[in-house]
Amino acid sequence: MSDVAEVIAMLADPATSYWLRDAIVSACQRDPFDAERDALALASLLTRRLDAIVTRHFGSPPQA
Repeated sequence: MSDVAEVIAMLADPATSYWLRDAIVSACQRDPFDAERDALALASLLTRRLDAIVTRHFGSPPQA
């Protein structure tokens, strides 16, 4: 599947949230390098936030 077809499929999928649809449309209107950098920064921030929430509720995972 081409990247354009994949974007269209995600936008057409009823399971895709409005927030994600807006983000995809916005990202497609931007410089792709800047959009990717911002998306990676957001993903990193959200991962750390989720990890902190999980740790608060369930404690730290055992160390290997």
